[in-house]
Amino acid sequence: MTTTHTSLPQIELAVKPTPLHHFPRLREAWGGPHIWVKRDDLTGFGLSGNKVRKLEFHMAAALDSGCDTVITCGAYQSNHCRATALAGARLGLDVRLVLRTPDGNPPDASAANLRIDTLAGAEISYISEAQWVDRDEIMAADAEELAKDGHKSWVIPQGASDKLGMWGMSLGFRELVDQIPEQIGTEVAAVCHTGSSGGTTSGFGWGADRTGFEQPVVALCISEPAENLIERVDRIWKAGIETFGGDLPQPDLQYIDDYLCGGYGKVNDELVETMVETTRLTGLLFDTTYTGKAMYGLKNEIQKGRFGPDDHIVFWHTGGGFGAVN
Repeated sequence: MTTTHTSLPQIELAVKPTPLHHFPRLREAWGGPHIWVKRDDLTGFGLSGNKVRKLEFHMAAALDSGCDTVITCGAYQSNHCRATALAGARLGLDVRLVLRTPDGNPPDASAANLRIDTLAGAEISYISEAQWVDRDEIMAADAEELAKDGHKSWVIPQGASDKLGMWGMSLGFRELVDQIPEQIGTEVAAVCHTGSSGGTTSGFGWGADRTGFEQPVVALCISEPAENLIERVDRIWKAGIETFGGDLPQPDLQYIDDYLCGGYGKVNDELVETMVETTRLTGLLFDTTYTGKAMYGLKNEIQKGRFGPDDHIVFWHTGGGFGAVN
């Protein structure tokens, strides 16, 4: 276990820094800017992508607090839940997952992330979409029941999107800030990423503010209207200030919610076509829920003329490869 300069306990699970790669064939096909991809699909921990950056702090906090069990939640194909199950197996912590399905019943077949959850030894319970609003209370009740049998639990919110998860992603953004002058050699016009539960977006905004990064940080919303993500980010920042100090961040953080395709996990033909096209132009894997939908949004923004031909932009690939083959 290591500690950061904030004295937060941290367990090194990811391979860092992740590479920053240039993909000129995207520019050739789409016109517009030079596109660079921050390869958090290569964090090296069970294909867990950026999720492991957040878990380095949550798992360390669980161990530091003397917990033997970790409880978290997500959709039944959640990348975060799969990463948590694998991290628990690595560290000897029991993992309990509260997974959302449409009706609260187990899916007909176990595949992709759900199969890996089981392989890693996680204990799974299911709740319906209607029960999802009470997920925090459900996990708290689970922790109370475990305490009756002498277990101590660490509860991680959806997507590990809180001040600990934010801190992990803010360090990731600092990593990118160091790479840009070394590898790109000029300022970038934007850093674009998938916006969902708020942990990544709040971390990027925090990191941009604290490093003096002045270019736009663009959250491509994939599940809900921008106002929902803005509220989450603001809440996480306020909690972060209580721990890390300082003022509320004021980065150039922009939100785009024009490409939701109907909401979380929803797709359309154009999105799928873009995802396939991008894989064939880069050799990278994307998933329809997160990175594929964000890349679909980015392509549309490029075609609208948001960026010029001499611009350089960074797309942060947060992982999610299992969704590409599910």
